[in-house]
Amino acid sequence: MNESGQIRFPGERGSGGAVPTLALRRRPVVTRSPFSKGKAVAPSAELERSLRHLELALAERERMLVEGEAGLAERERDIAEREALLQAREKLVAASRKVVPTQATVVTPEEKAALELLRAELERQEATLKEAKQGLREREQFLDESETKLFEKVQAQQEREIELEQRAEDLDARERQIGVPPSLAAG
Repeated sequence: MNESGQIRFPGERGSGGAVPTLALRRRPVVTRSPFSKGKAVAPSAELERSLRHLELALAERERMLVEGEAGLAERERDIAEREALLQAREKLVAASRKVVPTQATVVTPEEKAALELLRAELERQEATLKEAKQGLREREQFLDESETKLFEKVQAQQEREIELEQRAEDLDARERQIGVPPSLAAG
C-alpha cells in the first residue's frame, strides 16, 4: 500500500492520458446441432437460422403495420360517421327549436326532412357496419388459413431436415461399418 493510504493500480497512461485498452480475438462460432449428437454446425447454418428469424420478425412487423393502418382507417370512418350523425341531430334540434308546436303530435316539414336524413344516415351506418363485420370475418378466415398453411410448411420442413440428418447419420454408420477411411468419406 502507498504511504498516503491510496491504492495505486498498475497501468501506465499512454500518450494523451488515455488508458490502453485490451483487444480480445474472436473465435469462430461453432454450435452443436440438437438433432445430430457430436456434429458441429457450420457458422453459415447459424447465420441462415438468424436470417430466417429476422425475416419472420420483419414479416410480423409488416403485418402489425398493416393492422395498425386498418385500425386507423376504421377509426377515421367511425369519426366521419359520428360527425354525420351529429350534424343530422343538430339539424333536427334546430328544426324543433324554430317552430313552437301548437300540438305535440304535429311534425313540421323541416322536422320530417331532418328525421328522414337521420334515418337515412343510420341505415347507411348500419350497412357500413355490416360490411366491416363481413370484411373482418373474411380477414380472420384468411389469417386462419394462412396460419395453417404456414404451420404445415414449417412442420414439413422440420421433418425433411430430420430425415436428411438421419440419412447423413446412416451414411456415416455405413462408412464406419465397411471401413471407408475418413479422407475418402469427406471427399
